[in-house]
Amino acid sequence: MRLRRRHAQRSAEEGFSLIELVVVMGIFTMILGIITASVVEMMSQTRKESGQADNLDSARKIIQTLDTEVRYANAVTVPGTGTDGSYYVEWRSGNSGQQQTCTQWRYIPSTGQVERRSWLPPLAVGGSASAPTNWYLEGTGVSLLGTTPIWSIAPTSAVDDHEELVVQFMSSHGAPVSQATNQITLTAVNTASSSPLTPPVCTEVGRP
Repeated sequence: MRLRRRHAQRSAEEGFSLIELVVVMGIFTMILGIITASVVEMMSQTRKESGQADNLDSARKIIQTLDTEVRYANAVTVPGTGTDGSYYVEWRSGNSGQQQTCTQWRYIPSTGQVERRSWLPPLAVGGSASAPTNWYLEGTGVSLLGTTPIWSIAPTSAVDDHEELVVQFMSSHGAPVSQATNQITLTAVNTASSSPLTPPVCTEVGRP
């Protein structure tokens, strides 16, 4: 009787063996690893989708604003680079004989920003232009498609009797980075020719 009682008492005091603890810890580690990997994958997917949404929003803002402005332009200059290395393009809008408006856009490669400003050109020969507005930020995360300029004028065509501004760029946002290619051709319906005016318009403030 005493032997059985001691055996029962000793069995009740016994815990898990080392092997059992190692097995349990191994299973727990595997489950924790699976959960961690799932959380990391979910967060990565969330960041990717956020980057894609930012790309869409940034590109849409740039293109929609350009479309609204270029559509009613009566002259678009030949795009080019300024002394600061940025890519520039200008256009003029408004009725002939009345106060018109010049708008200038630039793309800054070093920052990936697209900006816009405007001013009022002289009403008559010998007059003076108004001071340009401050630069307004229109988009970020922009880069060139290889060596292709962000702005260009479509080649002169006997079929198209209006100037066409070609806009193409890459937008990049998020971490990891999500990229999207954007390209659109905008028609200046108030222009009378598919080739830019000579001499060019909207040169009052220059290209910094």
